[in-house]
Amino acid sequence: MQIDEAGYKRPRLNKAYQDQPIASSEATKTLNRSCPALTLDITPYKTKNYHPIWGEILEVLRGHAQDKEIRQAGSSGGVISALAEYCLKHKLVDGVIQIKACDQNPLENVAVISRSRQQIIASSGSRYAPASPAEAIRLVKSSTEKYLFVGKPCDVAAIRQLQKHDPHIKQGIPYLISFMCAGTPSITGTHQVLDQLNVSRQEIIGFRYRGDGWPGLTKATLKNGETRSMTYNESWGKVLNRHLQTRCKICPDGIGEFADIVCADGWEGDEKGYPSFEEQDGHSLILLRTEKGRELLRNAESDAVVKVESFDAQNIFAIQPFQYYRRTTILPRLLAMKALMLKIPSYKGFELSRSMKEIGFYQSFKAFTGLLVRRKKIKRSQLKTA
Repeated sequence: MQIDEAGYKRPRLNKAYQDQPIASSEATKTLNRSCPALTLDITPYKTKNYHPIWGEILEVLRGHAQDKEIRQAGSSGGVISALAEYCLKHKLVDGVIQIKACDQNPLENVAVISRSRQQIIASSGSRYAPASPAEAIRLVKSSTEKYLFVGKPCDVAAIRQLQKHDPHIKQGIPYLISFMCAGTPSITGTHQVLDQLNVSRQEIIGFRYRGDGWPGLTKATLKNGETRSMTYNESWGKVLNRHLQTRCKICPDGIGEFADIVCADGWEGDEKGYPSFEEQDGHSLILLRTEKGRELLRNAESDAVVKVESFDAQNIFAIQPFQYYRRTTILPRLLAMKALMLKIPSYKGFELSRSMKEIGFYQSFKAFTGLLVRRKKIKRSQLKTA
């Protein structure tokens, strides 16, 4: 996986295979059935608990890590990091597959296997740049160890779907944890953040997108020891989210449906019920999707690793309005792409028509026409450039 000219991570075939006829290989068939860019099928994992917008839900909770250092380091309440350390401490797994900032280039991300508390904390905090934790699967294939996998919803979906076709991966990764995701920005977005901070890439020795508080500052650490920062609302809300790749904009699974446990920011609402981004102690919204995930969370709660309380699923909308809007407008966007004769992924079991009914005809039509207009503008721009 390498960052391309547009600033996104893309697969590049190794030279040893470039001249081989791989289209009919078993590996390619497995890829076609597992890759979330091509297909997502939630059908095998649905039960009577399935919600047409928020997916499979056994319980909804709000909470945080009991450990103050882990809670402070995490992007929200530190629950994912706390569960990762719990799994290692109780030998439920031998390592945690996750993402951390690259030591050589702190703007980029690398897949790592954490085996200690210190390594988990070093990998905490959101990374709003291209990341591929599934690259670590090559290590799982050659190992007899067990791992907890932490990744974006698409990463987790890839592993879950791959497990259907690879028993070794299923046995080697008994736990899948995800977090709600609004999309992956191009690395170009990060470069623009640096421009606004008036920082050159050569000066950087450390870079945090979030964490070290809640929601935490976007912070660049320079070689001379100086730090420069901006708020989460300034970095994500005004820069990074303008650089999302197209696939993210038509993703039905920003909510991590394939995970055992998915976490998100458990924002406090303002007087109008809209999320407030003022700095405060972190809280995680927690959706338990499988019995395995529920058992893990409840055991961690019993051992005072996390503190949680019940949360009404009807109130998820108030603190995750973006996820609600995207989910309910996916189908009209897909229909617009079909009208433009563009290729779209295969989505099965997500009940997108039911989701669309939540917002009514006007909002659906607006989403449909909005995509048509944007694609036409892109096409005109490309013609002018050519």
